[in-house]
Amino acid sequence: MRTLRAALAVSLLAGAYVVAAFMLVGQQIVPRRPRAKTSADPGGLVLTEQDQPALWAEVRQLAATAGTRAPDEIRLVPEANAAVSEETSLLGLRTGTRRMFLGVPLLQGLSRNQLHAVLAHELGHHSTTRSRLGALVHRSRLAIAEVAAGLSNPLAKRPFRTYARMFFALTRPLARAHEIDADRLSAHVAGPRTAAVTLRTLPALAAAWRIYLEQYVEAGTHYGLRPTRFFDNFANLMSDPERLEELARISAAPPETATSAYDSHPPLAERIERLEAMAAADEAGEDRSGNATSILRYPSQNFLALEDKTFAGSGLTPAPMADIGTVAGARAAAADAETFLNAMRENQILPATVRGALDLIASGNLDTLLDLVEAGSTSPEQEGEAKRKVIARLLGAAIAHELVSEDKARYELSWAGPWRLVDIAGQDVDPEDLAYQALGSPGYAAALRAWVHQLEGKVDTEAQAQPSDAPTRPPMPDGYIGALAPVAGDGVRTLLVTDTGLMLLKPSGSDRLATGLASVTAGSPGRKLIQRALDRPPAELAATANAAFVPWDQIRAVHLVHGSSGRRSADITTATGQGWSLRWTDAAEVEGHIWPAVDHYLGRRFTVD
Repeated sequence: MRTLRAALAVSLLAGAYVVAAFMLVGQQIVPRRPRAKTSADPGGLVLTEQDQPALWAEVRQLAATAGTRAPDEIRLVPEANAAVSEETSLLGLRTGTRRMFLGVPLLQGLSRNQLHAVLAHELGHHSTTRSRLGALVHRSRLAIAEVAAGLSNPLAKRPFRTYARMFFALTRPLARAHEIDADRLSAHVAGPRTAAVTLRTLPALAAAWRIYLEQYVEAGTHYGLRPTRFFDNFANLMSDPERLEELARISAAPPETATSAYDSHPPLAERIERLEAMAAADEAGEDRSGNATSILRYPSQNFLALEDKTFAGSGLTPAPMADIGTVAGARAAAADAETFLNAMRENQILPATVRGALDLIASGNLDTLLDLVEAGSTSPEQEGEAKRKVIARLLGAAIAHELVSEDKARYELSWAGPWRLVDIAGQDVDPEDLAYQALGSPGYAAALRAWVHQLEGKVDTEAQAQPSDAPTRPPMPDGYIGALAPVAGDGVRTLLVTDTGLMLLKPSGSDRLATGLASVTAGSPGRKLIQRALDRPPAELAATANAAFVPWDQIRAVHLVHGSSGRRSADITTATGQGWSLRWTDAAEVEGHIWPAVDHYLGRRFTVD
């Protein structure tokens, strides 16, 4: 039966070219609208084999295991997804450039073994080990779907889409079998249990990424801001205890997503059940492969470069996520407060203030406020509750706006949030909950009114004991972006660029010995210094006596000079007036693209001659 269906699929695919020929004729007869030019850039950041040898070695090994050729390009993308695509012609019969796309959220949220499972599945779509026809059908379905979606002329669209539906209906069982083969390959590479856990994890990562974009990033773009440390913020969200519980619930029971007629994947629950059934009882349950970002050389540097490319030309102003949370929270409250108070004015409910609204509730005239809300077609009980929730939200926003305006409270970033309102003592305040309780009790409304207008900006005893000018601990570095050595000046021999600032290292006794041996054995002293520095965690290295760490926000200026005869220098000035004058030559060793990173973090504070 499968052989007969395969023969029919090939025949139907051949017939698609006849329809395509008529489609081309129809496009010539019927006037066409001019099509907008599209960019040839597939998007993302290209990861070359020279820059990422370990990644390419592992991908080539996975491709060999899958029985298919390795991709021609690997691109890092800002998506919670991974894919392998090909530029095809003749509806998938002729193949061209093959690209692998790696989503940063997957690298941050998966283990290295789980990433192997994902990539093996994607490469399995192009495998001809089990069935040459399966890979052809996969490519053809993608190509036909792309053509059908892009047609606009009725003469071309109707016959081709009718034919496409027939082709997809006939090849659906073959495509499903091909997906199952890709899952088996994933299990072969990473183990059935790891492959199953990966399928459970992917929907949770997709949900987390969607939450990050919709609740945090879009909150800033609405006000012309975009977050700095774009991908680090996502890692922070996934580390929040409340978010971890939420993601764990999604992984335990992954939701089935609605699929299009062109999707060939079997139901997710069925795929997970099949893989878990394959897992041996004694298969290792603990994954010790480490985070998938370890597959990259200098992941922070690559994430930074992708961040710059993602927002290039957006016109958005970079800002820390904490600042965006403060601004977005305050402005959202202000907008809802304006809506509520304007509605009171338009309906002659005066005074149109928070105090006026609470006075109405306290005097038993709640219905006057509830009538501001349009009623839906629900039961009286449901209608009343719905109105209460709307008024509570708007009144709560008006209370919050008043507190913020009078410096009695402020909004702070919350990864469980996206933001939270705290009073001046740092205690959480939930005006919406307070307003909801007031709607049900005139006495509570009177107390709330008094609290809103009598709240004083007092801090607790512990906070008062803390001097206002007490120094705050600078953020310690989390990862390296690049390095330069040897440099001369002020005793410094190594310059390190980290995700949170610059680090300048003076050589220890063992460093001097190691670099001396490197010189004797025809090695590179600069390379040895860099290796010795990068072998230690950045936070640990920054805490040593030989290191000077300066956070980005404490750097006043960095001036880079390209001198003659291959000589270079850089003057670094901090906000406290401390500075360093560094010198080096073209013979110095360089790891990563350090100056683009410095330019990214410092902006106008970085100058070049």
